[in-house]
Amino acid sequence: MSSGDFYHTLVPEHQCSIVSSSPDPLAAARDSDLSWGPMTASRAVLLLAAVLAAWNVWGYDLWAPDEPYFGEGAREMVADGHWAVPHVNGVVTTDKPPLFFWLIALFSLPYHRVSSFTARLPSILAYLGSVALTVRLGRRWWGESAGALAGLILATTYLPWDKGRTAQIDALLCFLVLAALTAFETHRSGDAPGRAMGLAFWLCAGLSVLAKGPVGLCLLVGVALLALAFDGNLRAWKGFAPFSGPALFAGVVVAWMAVAMLAGGSDYSVWAAVKRHVLERAVYGLHHKQPPWYYAEVLPVGLLPWSLLVPGAVWSALRNRRQPSERLLLIWAAFVVAFFSVWTEKRDLYVLPAYPAFALMVARVVDRAASKAAASAPDGAPAPRPRWVLIPVRLTGGLFVLTGLALPFLVRRYEPALLVPSLIVSGVLALGGMLILAASAGRPLRAAAATAGVVSAFYLITVSVLYPALNPLKSVGSLAVRMKEVTNSYRAEGNRVLAYGLDNITRQLSFYSDGVYVREIFNRSELAAALSGEKQVFAVARAEQIGKLPPEVSSRIHVITSAPLAGGEVLLVSNRALPNASGGAAASVSH
Repeated sequence: MSSGDFYHTLVPEHQCSIVSSSPDPLAAARDSDLSWGPMTASRAVLLLAAVLAAWNVWGYDLWAPDEPYFGEGAREMVADGHWAVPHVNGVVTTDKPPLFFWLIALFSLPYHRVSSFTARLPSILAYLGSVALTVRLGRRWWGESAGALAGLILATTYLPWDKGRTAQIDALLCFLVLAALTAFETHRSGDAPGRAMGLAFWLCAGLSVLAKGPVGLCLLVGVALLALAFDGNLRAWKGFAPFSGPALFAGVVVAWMAVAMLAGGSDYSVWAAVKRHVLERAVYGLHHKQPPWYYAEVLPVGLLPWSLLVPGAVWSALRNRRQPSERLLLIWAAFVVAFFSVWTEKRDLYVLPAYPAFALMVARVVDRAASKAAASAPDGAPAPRPRWVLIPVRLTGGLFVLTGLALPFLVRRYEPALLVPSLIVSGVLALGGMLILAASAGRPLRAAAATAGVVSAFYLITVSVLYPALNPLKSVGSLAVRMKEVTNSYRAEGNRVLAYGLDNITRQLSFYSDGVYVREIFNRSELAAALSGEKQVFAVARAEQIGKLPPEVSSRIHVITSAPLAGGEVLLVSNRALPNASGGAAASVSH
């Protein structure tokens, strides 16, 4: 039995054809619930998303583990001209392809330096692009209010918002996957020529490989082929630029591979990078080994504040799977989550490309529950009752109130220095939760709008008050600047500052010292030997590790400056005293 025959046994033929993108007849009734015109609502969502993404990204440093890595790689492109293959701490890095580094470097070129803002700008623009495309998809399928609502939900969902203002690669990958699937959906619905949409799809696939390796290609081809298979229309792939599209993809990827291998020489191998950072991560895991059920644990957090609406939204989509839009969303979300669930290495941000699908499903269930025009959808499936939305929103509001009340006590216990900013944030959260509870007694659309408004205020207060207060606990920027100053003559003689047991913090040192490339060592005895010698040595290490050195070594160590990171104090030390501003010596280490 063919895939088409199998599907036709489940769905009558007159219902399984690919429908046009025109909105359903209930859209007008739902649009009337908005207090502004529908197009104005979409623009307002995009404006809100821009504020949420960009506000105060310049107000705190690039934070480990990932931001300093991308920031430093881009800084070395601007400063040292290493454009073909990224370099970090002065050496070739094979962890990630170059596209994200290129974008940061290009945005930084006019200023001749990489800043917190220019490093985060590619993610900001990718986040805004994802919100805009989500609005477009919702509008094509279900009408203006549904499109605006889908964009609002995506913009205020925690993980897309967080990664959309972070110098990290996943917001870009999410946008490229969404752009490609938008082109695919346009072809699938018959609204645009297949060749043009196919070329757009394969171009985005090529760029996704330059952003994060073969993962993007696997996601796109997997979702597209599964969608056509469940449509019973795999032959439609033949009209989707089947030859020119892959040729364009190969041209984009192979061109960079050739340049990278020529420029990187023996230090860079595309196959070695794919083997280590794709295959070995998938099969064995490198840094984040997690069980298969990992995403069942982390998705509820990443999907806040809409997590409790997701089960009902998925169930509603399942009941309406005869509709091509609902079917595509189910396949899209399920494939991305399942794909990464079989990997050994997992992080919450890996499944970010599934979040637009979740946002659209939630928007659909809220939009249909808010309808005052009819009790059932055009396909005969019953519309969700308002309580499908109102009960989860009430529970979310209650959770916000409880979290706001508990937060100051937790902060006072674990990070007393953050008590004052946490009081402001917790007040917004608790009062906002009460507002959500009050709004949830009314219409579903108003309850959803209140939730989005409260969360937006919470995000803006958090990045304005809490993030700057957290910065000293997350950054060694001031230590790096001091390191550059006191080691200037030492480095001029060809010596390098040692770094021991710092992991990703070494990237912050290189970035904020504007190119002081440290020499990482991984053996405590090597650090002890260097510091016990007669020649002056500078080293950066955690205070805990310095304290574990033999007494005869630690008695010679002088602390020049320190950074009180949350994971443990980091020290810049030397085996010789330095005169301080008052003519004395730097503090010695007491064993």
